[in-house]
Amino acid sequence: MKNAPKKLDYSRRPAADNWFNHHPVATIGIVLPMLLCIVLLSFEVFLKTFSGLGNPVLYQLNPLYGYRPLPNQVIEPRGGMGFLYASRVTTNNLGLRAAGHWSVDPSKKILFLGDSVTYGGQYVADEQLFSSVAGRYLPTWQVGNGGVNAWGVENIVGLVMDYDFVPAEVVVTCVIEGDFYRGQTRAASLPLWTERPRFALQDLLMFCMWKIDQSRYTVSVDSDLSEAQNDKIVDRAVTRLKKLDNYLGQLQTRHIIFILPTRDQVVNDAPVDSRVRHALSTHQIDAIYLLPVLRTVESATNKRRKWFHDTAHLEPAGHKAYGTLIGKILAEQLLQG
Repeated sequence: MKNAPKKLDYSRRPAADNWFNHHPVATIGIVLPMLLCIVLLSFEVFLKTFSGLGNPVLYQLNPLYGYRPLPNQVIEPRGGMGFLYASRVTTNNLGLRAAGHWSVDPSKKILFLGDSVTYGGQYVADEQLFSSVAGRYLPTWQVGNGGVNAWGVENIVGLVMDYDFVPAEVVVTCVIEGDFYRGQTRAASLPLWTERPRFALQDLLMFCMWKIDQSRYTVSVDSDLSEAQNDKIVDRAVTRLKKLDNYLGQLQTRHIIFILPTRDQVVNDAPVDSRVRHALSTHQIDAIYLLPVLRTVESATNKRRKWFHDTAHLEPAGHKAYGTLIGKILAEQLLQG
């Protein structure tokens, strides 16, 4: 059996002699960053394509009123998709969410001012805002929405009085009761952008950092301040609102004030803030509370609950309900002169 082939013993064959086997730590150091880059790149593409992040509304800063959106912006998710920010937001030449350019002539123009409830957010399209809905009852008027995220009463007064921003014949101030406790809000406390971020992940990181800061620094006014201090805070805001009312009166600009309710007030019959109501009455400010009428607009509690995105902000159905009511009130008051 001299010509019988020899059996090969694979069990004793040495492992492949390559660089990766000789340097396992370095191999892990190369492979893991590569995998991380692939994951981050994939997540970035996903966010930019499907979330609406990475293309935020940009803001201008000013010590007189704090901050507000830059003019001449068109913000919409790529491909019309966005599970976070899915709606089109446009600002005109004056930084308003408004249809078209506003000339310097204020006649036949209505300017809505307020906080994020009025602004609507990027999940509500321009035409769905309650200011736009109200405008349908005022066909001969040009309507613009100057609401800004997290604004308080003093931001509104700062814009109109201190910055001298009165581009309309009628100014409609829409505030929730919590706006009287805010003072003047500054952009540094919010996840706002003054320049376009390069990556959607930057936008997400900014939001996460803001949420962490909120949990660290946000305190409850009612629990951490005395009744006397709260009285002073509200009285200061109402005093400023009264000055704004007088200032617009001197300019012969019509000023209409609406107090917007919270979800608890509309759905759970929570009472209005007695401190704010008392201060408005003391300073003889004629404000229109929407709450009493809104409760009669829809009798079904579950349907009223669907108006709200959270404790105060509105879904498109809520904007429609508010806008219909506000539009009818404005049409009636402006018709009376």
